[in-house]
Amino acid sequence: MPEHSTWNGGRGGLLGRDRSRRCQFSPPTFARMQYGNFNHFVAPPEYAGAATFDGWTVTAIGAGTLVLMDRVGGWLQLLCGGLENQGIQMQQLGEAFLPAANRDIHFGCSIRSNDVTENDIFIGLSTTNATLIAAPAADLIGYWTHDGDANLDFQVQSTANAVAAVDTGVDLADDTAIELGFMVNGLTSVHTYINGAEDTTFAITGAADIPITELRLCFAVLSGEAQPNTLEIDWYSIVQNYV
Repeated sequence: MPEHSTWNGGRGGLLGRDRSRRCQFSPPTFARMQYGNFNHFVAPPEYAGAATFDGWTVTAIGAGTLVLMDRVGGWLQLLCGGLENQGIQMQQLGEAFLPAANRDIHFGCSIRSNDVTENDIFIGLSTTNATLIAAPAADLIGYWTHDGDANLDFQVQSTANAVAAVDTGVDLADDTAIELGFMVNGLTSVHTYINGAEDTTFAITGAADIPITELRLCFAVLSGEAQPNTLEIDWYSIVQNYV
């Protein structure tokens, strides 16, 4: 079976990491050197309170903050301010992930939101961008939710080929955790996974659609109403092979 045909949720094979984000990843059927990282947000030393997180560029839009939550298993909360279109975003330092032939990218996370119809959310990969939601970058791969509905959308677009987000057919629910994942199979295709199952409503099958520039891992939320709405992250994992 080809390596890119299975996805383990992005967690099981990660053996370790250091601050340079290099690690080994060992799925059941093969072992390859990978780089990437994993975080469960259980008292991470990177967290310094308010709107800072070592290793990430954190941008508050209005009065957004980060909150390390007192919750079993560890959660990080992205807390919007109390006005509409206030929020916060995180981009990991360094555009560390480059889609390329024979260099698959595996991403997974578990998230939830308090009010899915009143939040704009982006989760995935993007070039450096201080306005991830208000003015998205031309090169990105990731999941969206938009203020006004509970639809979960997915988008892959590049400077060479702007492609609109596609509705996965899955609706989010308030205060309900969901596992999201995607796998970038070199420059050939992108596969999406929701709660561990492949979502076949979305298919990228051409290299022109996939960004061929360095990308950063991103989480972003803006409130769609005058309330301090939230995006909460239980865990994330992202790895890419380099041999």
